[in-house]
Amino acid sequence: MSLLTVVPLLVGGCIEPPEREADADSTHAKADAPTSAKRQATIPADGWNDNIAWRGFEEGLKEAKSSGMPVMMVVHTDWCGNCQKLKRTFNADAKLEQLSERFVMVHVNQDDNPEATLYGPDGQYIPRVMFLDANGNVDQGLQNPNRPSRFRYFYTPQEDLVATMRRALDQHGNKS
Repeated sequence: MSLLTVVPLLVGGCIEPPEREADADSTHAKADAPTSAKRQATIPADGWNDNIAWRGFEEGLKEAKSSGMPVMMVVHTDWCGNCQKLKRTFNADAKLEQLSERFVMVHVNQDDNPEATLYGPDGQYIPRVMFLDANGNVDQGLQNPNRPSRFRYFYTPQEDLVATMRRALDQHGNKS
């Protein structure tokens, strides 16, 4: 194996994939409203929207198992420019905030929590947004539809993360 083959495997980073336009019209038949009282965050939002009930890595996986709710996991770092852009989406999108009530929402800083690297089905780029079933398994069918071959869990602010959230709820909605 040559050095040129090994270096990309060792170097993780904030990937700058090309910008893509968001999908045009997204409609959904199911109600987007939460199914129960608003939950409170148990960890600081760290800029990822104070109105979302964020959980830590281990706590979120345990809550999902006990509640039957799917997990939406955001893997990020503090220094990543694309992570900062995605944070703005989480703060500006009312539908995303509303739908978050139907997930166990986990945000994990990959630099502080190396176990997050276990959740990189197609690489260690950041940010990654993955949907997990209640047992903590990544649903590899729930990816960014605009990225079929590379960076499948990467979303720009222009890409429709809310549509993927709705698909996740269709497939893994709260079973409790």
